[in-house]
Amino acid sequence: MPIELHERLSEFSYGYGVTREVERRLKASGLSAVPFLPNLIQEASVGFDVAFNVQGMPLMIQFKLGQAMRRFKPSPRPRLSQQFWRYRVDTAEPDGQFELLLKAELDGARVFYVAPRFHDWEVYLGHYEQKKILRRSLIVTPKAIRSVLDNNGVPDGEHMVVYDDQRAYLCSTPLQLPAVREADIAEKVRFDLEHRKVSLGEALEEVLTGFERRTEIRRAGERRHQDPDRGAYGIPSDDGRGAALRRSRLARFQASGRSRAEAVALVVGAETWSVGAQLIFVTRQ
Repeated sequence: MPIELHERLSEFSYGYGVTREVERRLKASGLSAVPFLPNLIQEASVGFDVAFNVQGMPLMIQFKLGQAMRRFKPSPRPRLSQQFWRYRVDTAEPDGQFELLLKAELDGARVFYVAPRFHDWEVYLGHYEQKKILRRSLIVTPKAIRSVLDNNGVPDGEHMVVYDDQRAYLCSTPLQLPAVREADIAEKVRFDLEHRKVSLGEALEEVLTGFERRTEIRRAGERRHQDPDRGAYGIPSDDGRGAALRRSRLARFQASGRSRAEAVALVVGAETWSVGAQLIFVTRQ
């Protein structure tokens, strides 16, 4: 039987540990890192400690807790060690988590899925104390997942990322999935900042604009989910209300006295947080 990681790990604790390690690595590379916190949405004071007019970019981290596995079904089994894990990614959900993250990545954000290569809180605590959580995690990008699907002619849908200590695959038919080294997160962000001369405020504007145009990245000929049960729940993104709610949120933040840049940052942060991802505002020190 698989071990449900949610029963042996806290996503809150794991996400906290990942975020702190990413912050340390960014700061060691000479970058300023300020994580978005949801309390900023309702904070009475105007403004927060982020410089939107200096060179910067948004970094998004999506935490994934899936299952620890002992058997691979159905066959063929890819090249995996006995201890391996898996988590689900739905690339077909309209306005879903994957689509939001992929669009943000294509519009200039750095985006990573991060999943543990362990499945117990005592092990987590040891890695946290030794600052080894990223080293003991799988790191992949939404763009890499899309590329594997495109290059192999695989349609969108519910897919499994299956991985061990060394390798990762996108299934059901196992397809090799490239992973990112933990040290590369800060390196990739620093590379972007050295070669893409835009301010943090401009970068966030691009991401927000992209949220309004997610249909552009849907693959030609693909049918999206047509689940009739979804209609009973009045999901805003299903009936076209998502964009209006986003614009209303932006107007509300600006009406509270915040600048346009602050309001945009809060809207991007709130929407990223709502799908379970951590947004970090990164700037050059």
